[in-house]
Amino acid sequence: MSAFLVGVDLALCVLIVLAALDYLRAVFALDRPVECASFYVVAVGAFMMILSLADGHVPSPGSVLIHLGVVIYATEHYSQIFEQHWRWDGRDRRDSRG
Repeated sequence: MSAFLVGVDLALCVLIVLAALDYLRAVFALDRPVECASFYVVAVGAFMMILSLADGHVPSPGSVLIHLGVVIYATEHYSQIFEQHWRWDGRDRRDSRG
């Protein structure tokens, strides 16, 4: 059971880090400083959790449920959180600020 929890929590933490980095890629930090700071904290926290899982820490079922809740929330509100009209390289974002 603990190997299952480690695997699920590791996958959820990777998804959380990728989603936070995608948001931070698309948003200019000075336009939304509080949101950007919170996403930085989430990305760093999830990355530290990945490191602790790699070190052999076994997560509790509660922490796995919290991570699952974050992933479900981000999936459900993806269009409200992430700007989808920008290209991946960020050129549109930089040109609009110019």
